[in-house]
Amino acid sequence: MIVDRYYYHQLNKQEQAIYKAFYNGAMAHQDIIPIPVRGEFSQESFERIFMAMTRDNPLIYFLNQSACSTASDMFGHIAICPQYFFTKEKVKEYNRKIEKVVNELAGQLHLLECNDYEKELRVHDWICQNIEYDYEGTDKDKISRVIASHNILGVFAYHKAQCEGIAKALKVLLNAVNVKCTVVTGDSVKSGQSVPHAWNIVNIGEEPYQLDVTWDIGAMGQSKHHIAHDYFNLTDELMNQDHKANSSLPECKSKKANYYVQRGCSFQMRHRLMTYIDRLIEKNERIYEFRAEGRLNKVAIEKEVADHIVQKLHEQGRGSVGIKTCSNRELGIYRIEIS
Repeated sequence: MIVDRYYYHQLNKQEQAIYKAFYNGAMAHQDIIPIPVRGEFSQESFERIFMAMTRDNPLIYFLNQSACSTASDMFGHIAICPQYFFTKEKVKEYNRKIEKVVNELAGQLHLLECNDYEKELRVHDWICQNIEYDYEGTDKDKISRVIASHNILGVFAYHKAQCEGIAKALKVLLNAVNVKCTVVTGDSVKSGQSVPHAWNIVNIGEEPYQLDVTWDIGAMGQSKHHIAHDYFNLTDELMNQDHKANSSLPECKSKKANYYVQRGCSFQMRHRLMTYIDRLIEKNERIYEFRAEGRLNKVAIEKEVADHIVQKLHEQGRGSVGIKTCSNRELGIYRIEIS
């Protein structure tokens, strides 16, 4: 297990000292946490430390992120006054359960027997198949649901969570098997609408990649048979089309660990794509999934490939062929299913 604290290292020395005091105090469930600073302490600095501490440490799921303040005495001593969702005893009980689930998953998915890319893929796929997006996770009439869906309890205890809970659970699972993973917060943009969102950056082979498990769950729709990998290890260029982070992050430029690149089905040239499609036809595959890069990614490519598949199947004596298509053209991802 690694301790992976990206945001801590973005703070200055005084902020790092406050972060440590805050972390130790929260872990000890202190009601008043003295911090090593006197006199002026800006709200901006406090918010930066608070964000860093809560994103770096998803196992501090019991801290109320919307109700934490600072106080000072007449001598200028400053303390953080946190609020906790659960008692110290209840946290210990939850911690035992979380540790048990994480250890069981590491064994069930054989995470200690594979490379970092495969660890990430297996954890991603498990979450996609077993965790539902919690649409009631913002209902203030169901406060316990709101609390759980925004932290790791939603994933590990209830198998329902919103993006923040999913991103934090992913970090816990990957850090547990020595893979670096950062929780990213910002906004997602759909149809011109920006909404708060959380996702991850994962390090594979010393290179960082953008990963959004929540949007892959959304891309699956009601199907649990087909797992979407649209947002699996993207570059900044692709991710920034509909994701806007609210902090400075590692630059993600590599394509090497992208899902489609790893599977050998990401193409820039038409003839290579068609050769790949022909191989799938020869194997009598029902699903044809690929990524078209650069100039190959155009509206016509989906129809061209679908027509090619139908023609080849007709030549093999298949009379009636049903075609179902699904695409994410912004990312160049196409999926064609025949029946």
